[in-house]
Amino acid sequence: MVFLQRLKLVLNNKWLIYLLVTLVPSIVISAYLAEYKVNVDESEYKSKAQDYANFHAMNIEHFLGETVGRLEMLATSMKVQDNKLNDVVKILQETMGKDPRFSGFYWASANGNLLIDTNPTNSTVNVSDLLYFQEAIKTKKTSISEPHYGRVSGRYIISIAAPIVNHGQIQGVLVASLRIDEIEAEIQSLLKDEMIIVDDGTGHQIIKAGSIPKDDSVMASMNISQVPWTISAFVTSDNELIFWRNFLKSIILLLAITNILFLSAKYVHLHQKLKKEKEQTEIHKLELIGNLAASTAHEIRNPLTGIKGLVKLLSEEYTDKKAQDYFGVIQTEIDRINAIVSELLVLGKPTAYKLKTYDANDIIAEIVPIIHSETNYMNVELNIQYAAENLPVSCVKDHLKQVILNLTKNSIQAMPNGGKLSLQLDRSADSCIIIVSDDGVGMNMDQISQAFNPFYTMKKDGSGLGLTVCKRIIDTFGGDIFINSMPNEGTEVEIRLPLALDKKS
Repeated sequence: MVFLQRLKLVLNNKWLIYLLVTLVPSIVISAYLAEYKVNVDESEYKSKAQDYANFHAMNIEHFLGETVGRLEMLATSMKVQDNKLNDVVKILQETMGKDPRFSGFYWASANGNLLIDTNPTNSTVNVSDLLYFQEAIKTKKTSISEPHYGRVSGRYIISIAAPIVNHGQIQGVLVASLRIDEIEAEIQSLLKDEMIIVDDGTGHQIIKAGSIPKDDSVMASMNISQVPWTISAFVTSDNELIFWRNFLKSIILLLAITNILFLSAKYVHLHQKLKKEKEQTEIHKLELIGNLAASTAHEIRNPLTGIKGLVKLLSEEYTDKKAQDYFGVIQTEIDRINAIVSELLVLGKPTAYKLKTYDANDIIAEIVPIIHSETNYMNVELNIQYAAENLPVSCVKDHLKQVILNLTKNSIQAMPNGGKLSLQLDRSADSCIIIVSDDGVGMNMDQISQAFNPFYTMKKDGSGLGLTVCKRIIDTFGGDIFINSMPNEGTEVEIRLPLALDKKS
């Protein structure tokens, strides 16, 4: 109970409903879309960082490959010199002067003693304990060291050892010191908006090039095949800026859409509310008319009966033509008042009668002579189609006759120059269908919508109660009545009554 009361309070709070329908969904959906955009862009940044890592890894691979190739060419040329040390020194010095990537060249014997050094030193240096040198002696292939500080130059370098083998015997080893700062400079010259970090595979940083990335940067890595190095590329992603930019764009658009939907729903709700209020007004109007009819109809009929009797006596006393014409007019108007009172009585208390079961075919057959006489007088062709089977319906026979006669009368009056009136009976599932159609003047949509309203009429001398009474009678029988019409094309009125299949006529 408390929950229902709180729910009712929430539903009565228009601003809260507005927030729940427009602002809250817009915020949630916008946040989701913005986060989705961030993830998409982060994937693009990830791909971009991977491209940078691949590019710099390939460049270092090329750099090292070119360096090894040059060193091996030097080793081959030294082999040709047949250990002429003076010529070897000259070649190494000329090469180092032309290529700044090298910090020094060394010629070592197979036992590791440096015999030639482009960076002269006063002490004897032996490199046989170094792993890269031992690897070169063991495999008789070029070997690359881990980054280290050179024993001769003191610089941070990597050493490349190329053994010189003659007839299976190692004549010596050519060692080159490759400057890491030159590798870093090479990377620096190729940077765009990324940061590159190179580590030696143990977590020790060798090279760092580029600006320091922010906390929301995206990273991708690539390994180098010739050395156990890992290159990591960092790209700064503007995730926060991307999120808020897309969030604002989405929420503006969604607020516009949700407000349009909210206003549309509000309009539909108001339209339905007005329609319901209009229907309630019509119901109250009919109830008012019914109460008025029930309380006054008999009181009207009593004086009318007296007036009618007096008119008849006067008409017998005054027999001249002029007086008889007046008495005829009075009698006609009295009959017209009686007809209106009868309609008011039906409108006021249609449920005061006991329903019985009759065959709709028989009811129509009983009033055909009346309809036929009217159609003959107005030069209207009458066409009647009865159902092939019984159509038992629960009704008041006289009231159903009144409905059909009212409808046929309307159709005949809608064809002042003659035409065709059709009356058709049929069965559809558990319903009896009665259709009255004509090819008269027809009605437009506005006229159809008001046709069943009390006192609405298109006739000069009409009461506006005929179709209202028809609908009220059909409603009491549990049926429905519909009008389908087009201006200048005619009108079709369809009555649907439930079949009384469990009752006997």
